[in-house]
Amino acid sequence: MVLTRDITERVGRASVVVKILEGLSRDNDVTPLRLRSLLETRSVTDLAVALAVWLWSLIRLRPMPLQCLLYSSHGECARLVRRIRDGAFAMVYLDTVRCQMLLRMLRRALPDIFIVTDFDDLMSRRMRYLAQHRLPLLVGHTGAVFPNWLRKLAEGPLARLITHYEAASLRHAEQEAAHASNIVVLLSDKERTLLRENLAPRSRAVMHAIPPPMAVRSPPWVTAQAIRFVFVGSDRQLQNRTAIDYLLERWRLLRPAATLYIYSAQTRPQAVAPGVEWCGFAPDLREVYRPGSVLLLPALASGGIKTKVAEAWSFGCPVLGNAAAFEGLAIENYPLNLPEALWPPLLTDPDAHAALWAEAATRGHDFVARHLSPQRFDRAWANAIGIRRGALPASEPRQAFAVAHLKASQR
Repeated sequence: MVLTRDITERVGRASVVVKILEGLSRDNDVTPLRLRSLLETRSVTDLAVALAVWLWSLIRLRPMPLQCLLYSSHGECARLVRRIRDGAFAMVYLDTVRCQMLLRMLRRALPDIFIVTDFDDLMSRRMRYLAQHRLPLLVGHTGAVFPNWLRKLAEGPLARLITHYEAASLRHAEQEAAHASNIVVLLSDKERTLLRENLAPRSRAVMHAIPPPMAVRSPPWVTAQAIRFVFVGSDRQLQNRTAIDYLLERWRLLRPAATLYIYSAQTRPQAVAPGVEWCGFAPDLREVYRPGSVLLLPALASGGIKTKVAEAWSFGCPVLGNAAAFEGLAIENYPLNLPEALWPPLLTDPDAHAALWAEAATRGHDFVARHLSPQRFDRAWANAIGIRRGALPASEPRQAFAVAHLKASQR
């Protein structure tokens, strides 16, 4: 699981990775490793090798995605292959398709080692959506290692070219990773089906859909003194940025009586709008999701699972979102799964829909308790990797895993 992100903040995808690491560590010996990017190693040799690999991939008409190229440092991959070989690990867990080069080198050096690749979601699908709708590109968490000039170039003049290139090349990388891995894990059963359809009909790739865990934290609220609308997310991510812009426009046009509270750190100047409060980072989520809170999520695109939906439900709060917001969460006939065109009455007169808020809060809360419990999550991962246990030597009491662990302090 070559983690290519900082998991110390424990938000979003990083929080899921932490849960995977904690779950594996309960019954197994876990060795954290780290794969640095080309921008971190800054090795001239690695840059030259990466350029040669990329040019060869173009000649072969199997272009390597830029995301994979970023983590294709030959020196780093070779170091990890030696560490894994010398450690005699039974299994390796790779994080996302970005580990394409390491996966290739592992298969050449250790052809029989058991490899689990966690896709999270289908990045090719996300890039295809951006390309088709001519949307801007934000480098997200990888931007932390980008020089400022390079990030501006990628998010500005080259954005359209990059999204089209990544959409085409990531699809082939995902196919390669699925064939080369023993097990592929995705968050959403919907995207597991889409990946299966992209593979050859006779492909034997084994895939599992394991949604993120979420512990129930508060009972659902059925009555509240006042309704308050909330949005949680930083504008460093494109999905959050577009959602914030949409909600600010709604509040300017509709002028709802209820206040919109926007949580998380933002990079842009905070726009002044009637009835909108910018709250910044909330160290205690109980403040965000206190009784009367309704999470708004006009999601830009489908893909994976929106963790903030399950988070709000776990605190007993309803979520008003569109179809993209609830993809991957198999909750049938959820009353607040509505297109944005139907939102205005709910926003302008929330007190008139008290029964609807209560029903949604209860149903979402029950879904989390039944389908997203940490115990269910741990069992799903144990079942996914458990087929390997019978192949271990009888003298080995515990499985050993190599897990790449990215820490901000190691940058």
